[in-house]
Amino acid sequence: MNYEGTITKEILDTIRVGDLVKVNDWKTSMRVVGVSENYFVMVKNLFGKLRYSVCEKKPWGGVRYNRMIGGMYHCGRDNMLFGWAAFDYQFNDEEQINQYLQAFETGEIELSMRGTIPISSLQVA
Repeated sequence: MNYEGTITKEILDTIRVGDLVKVNDWKTSMRVVGVSENYFVMVKNLFGKLRYSVCEKKPWGGVRYNRMIGGMYHCGRDNMLFGWAAFDYQFNDEEQINQYLQAFETGEIELSMRGTIPISSLQVA
């Protein structure tokens, strides 16, 4: 499905583990490996390195900061400078992925305000 323009929580709630997702002008998709009530995490192997992105299914409450825009949904990396200590960032263990997403739900981890982008279009396969 292709979604352009206004992205809603209802659209983001349709995303499931295993879906392939492209955000905005991405050339390649990322595979969803975990979904929680307000977040989902995607991964892809890029030139031998595992890359990840977390999407927040809540609109950002700020006004504007770096590329973040108030009222929009965003995706990017987490704000843990050296990584979250309880997670190995391999995204191959369902239990660890669920714990990682729960850390977002509780506010222990948040999206990085430096590397996060607003979602203006979404392709889900």
